[in-house]
Amino acid sequence: MLRRAALLARLHAPRRAAVTTPYLPPCRCITTPASSPSSPTTHISPQALLGHYASSPTRTVTFDDLQQYGRPPLDEQTLLQSAERTRQELLAGLARRVSQHLSLPFLPATNPSLAKVHNLYSSAFTNLTLVPEVKTLADNDRLCKVVAQMVEEHRDNIPLLAKGFKESRKYLPDATITDFLDRAIRNRISLRLIAEQHLSLSAASLPFLRPHAPTIHPPPSDNDAARDPRIEPSARPPSSSLSASRVGVLDLALNPHDLISTCCEYVSLLCEATYGVSPNFRIEADPAMTVGSVGSHLEYICTELLKNAFRATIEHNVPKKEEDDPDVFKFDDLPHAHMMKDDFPEVLITIGTVPGAMTIRIRDRGGGVPPENIRNVFSYAFTSVPNLPDPDSDPDSPATYGGVSNAGYLGGVGGGPEGAESALTTNVGTLAGLGFGLPLSRIYAGYFGGSLDLVSMYGWGTDVYCVIKTV
Repeated sequence: MLRRAALLARLHAPRRAAVTTPYLPPCRCITTPASSPSSPTTHISPQALLGHYASSPTRTVTFDDLQQYGRPPLDEQTLLQSAERTRQELLAGLARRVSQHLSLPFLPATNPSLAKVHNLYSSAFTNLTLVPEVKTLADNDRLCKVVAQMVEEHRDNIPLLAKGFKESRKYLPDATITDFLDRAIRNRISLRLIAEQHLSLSAASLPFLRPHAPTIHPPPSDNDAARDPRIEPSARPPSSSLSASRVGVLDLALNPHDLISTCCEYVSLLCEATYGVSPNFRIEADPAMTVGSVGSHLEYICTELLKNAFRATIEHNVPKKEEDDPDVFKFDDLPHAHMMKDDFPEVLITIGTVPGAMTIRIRDRGGGVPPENIRNVFSYAFTSVPNLPDPDSDPDSPATYGGVSNAGYLGGVGGGPEGAESALTTNVGTLAGLGFGLPLSRIYAGYFGGSLDLVSMYGWGTDVYCVIKTV
């Protein structure tokens, strides 16, 4: 009962207000410490500094990177090493993001949403160049303040990119948009992992390094199970857990059975709030199994896949009726309101592990994916999304929030075209209706070397196989 009450409270919690940050123009001259081995010469122009960092090799964060400095609390020297590496890596990543936006043609680049994202990255890069090489704990405090501000201000970048490219799609080929978004999202995941890892290590270490001094960082917390699955992982606050199994954002004793069970209960509440009923679910797995992984990534992926499976199961298995006068409402217009959980096929989740990998299969009997959509199911749905209300003009629109009906749009799973007409209107996210659920989940699954694949039996149901690399 307590867990159900907590889930209901999160379901009806108000949305966080969007953070709007004005563009901070670069200063005329930036001084970079000469002692920094990867820094250019001092007194360099902002454009040259941007080019220097943007030219550095692109690098994906690995599990070894996350464990490089060991488990917190860290000693002072190790924490400062982590801080300086974080500063350099973030400068390079931000510079690449700014350069990629500068490569856009004029008309897409001037789109208000895309221009806002560019300005946010430019501002973050400029602010970070003003942070000197980290040599003391005071320098680390300054870095953490700038990084935490960046994390907060960039919460809404992906919805802004989706909105901007949807509005600009006539100026760019689909392949160009897909390539831009794939690189942008992967780079965003890297930036967030780097930033969040150091913020977590600092928050867990500084109370031991300065036990009698007040800290500017948030207190450690183990409440990861309560992290809101409505929010895409790279838009969440960083963890600062002191759990013995945690190395910053990496949980070396993550229990996938418990995590997926929580996701299922949450999605069940969404279904009940929308349809008045939800299907049963069953998890086939060892309840005591643990793996090493980034829990927020797994939680986001599973929540998206379960929303699709639950919604398709409900809509495909509701008896169809002949159409009546659409202007006359009758209670029979909600046929699922007369049905119970046992009237629907259950959603089956199976979890298997081997050293270094975990496979999750989510099986539903929701009708499968129409053949005309199967080739595009992982595409960004810029040309197939219905004319949804503008989130800026309609704060209660499904396009703003999302939900189980996410699957009704191209990029979702099952349910057929009628699913697009029945969007959740509860506060459940920011991407539904934009076709980002499956492609974004696939990028998260593949970031550390995993995969996400879909097998559809049209007229019957869908199996989704997600392979997650583990420590």
